[in-house]
Amino acid sequence: MQPARRMDQPTTPSAPSPSTRLAITSDTPSPGPSPQAVQTLASLGASLGPILHEACGDRLGDIEWFNSPWQRSGSSTGRTWWRLPSGEVIPAIVKAPVGYREWFWTTRLGEADPMMWDHDGDHALPVPRVLSSGLELGGYDLAWLVVERIPDHPLSKGMTRPSLDQLFRAAARFHRLAADIQDPTKADPPPERRWTKLFERSRESLVDNKVENASGWTRALDAVDARLPMLVERWAARPMNTWCHGDLHPGNVMVRPETTDGLEASGVLIDLGLVHPGHWIEDALYLERLHWGREEMLCGLRPLLSLAQRRSELGFPAMSDEDARLAGIRRVLMAATSPAFLAEEGDPRYLAAALRHIETGLSQIPD
Repeated sequence: MQPARRMDQPTTPSAPSPSTRLAITSDTPSPGPSPQAVQTLASLGASLGPILHEACGDRLGDIEWFNSPWQRSGSSTGRTWWRLPSGEVIPAIVKAPVGYREWFWTTRLGEADPMMWDHDGDHALPVPRVLSSGLELGGYDLAWLVVERIPDHPLSKGMTRPSLDQLFRAAARFHRLAADIQDPTKADPPPERRWTKLFERSRESLVDNKVENASGWTRALDAVDARLPMLVERWAARPMNTWCHGDLHPGNVMVRPETTDGLEASGVLIDLGLVHPGHWIEDALYLERLHWGREEMLCGLRPLLSLAQRRSELGFPAMSDEDARLAGIRRVLMAATSPAFLAEEGDPRYLAAALRHIETGLSQIPD
C-alpha cells in the first residue's frame, strides 16, 4: 500500500497507472446521488474509515460521514479533526474516493506547511489546504484527501458584494497558481462542445415545447443559423492558456476567515474535478450564465469585468478587445443552445435573458 502523503512530507505527485485512472471516481458531473446512493456512500465511508485511520495514524480523529447537498460525485465526505505537529487540533474534511484530476489539483494547489499553518502565503491559498492524501487505500486504487474544514457555508447561502469579490479574487489566484504548476498550453484540450448538434436540439425543442415568445426565438435562431459555422470556428480557435476551474459558482466557494493575528479572509474554491485548459473568460461566463434573468443576485458585479480586474492585479494582461469579442461569441452560443436544455434551464426569466443576449449580442460580432 502506498503510504499516505502528509504535507510535512512533501513529494511530487505522480500520474496514476492506467488501472488507477479506471478505478478512481469519474470526473464527469452527474445529478446528485439518489437515496440509495446516499446509503451506499455512507456504507462505503464507514468501511473506509479504519483504513484511513491506518494510513494517517493518530493525527486523524473520528469521522462523521455525511452527504453534502452540493456533492455530485461518488465520493464519501466526512467531518473529522486533524492534529498538527504543534499539537493543535483543527477541524478537517475527508473525501474518498476522489477523481485523479481533483486529487492532483487539490494536492498541488493546496500544499501547505503544517509547521506554519497560518502563515500568510498558505492562508491565502485559493483551495483547501491539504493535510494528507494518497492514491491507494487498503491496496486498492482509491484516491483520497484530508483537507482543512472551512467554517460556515458556501457563498450561495448568503451572497454579498464583498463575498462575491472573494470569489473573483480566489479564481484569479487559482488561474495564476495553476499556470505556475503546469503550462495549460501544453495540455490536451478538452473535447469541444457539439454546438451544431445542440443548436439542432434547440430548434426541435421550440417545436416540441411551449416557449414564451416562440416567434422571437425562431427569428433569433434563424439569425444565429446563418452565422453558426463562423461562430463555432472562431470559438474553437480561442487561445487555451488558462487552467479553468470549470464549475465556478457560489456553491463551490467558501471563505477562509481572518485570523486573530490579522491575516485577511480569503476565498477558497472547492470541487476541482472539472479543471481543464481553456480561456479565462470561460469561468467568468459560466458564473454569469447561471444568473441570467437573476442578475440582481450578483450585487451589481459583472463577472467578466470583475475577474479581469482581479487577474490584472496578479500580473495577467488586461482584458483585450479580442477577449471581449470571444465573450460575445460564447454568450451567443450558450444562449442559442439554451432551449436544448428546457428540463434544466426552462425558467422563463432565464430564457428571456438568453434571447436578449442573442438579439443584442449577435449584431456586435463582426464577420
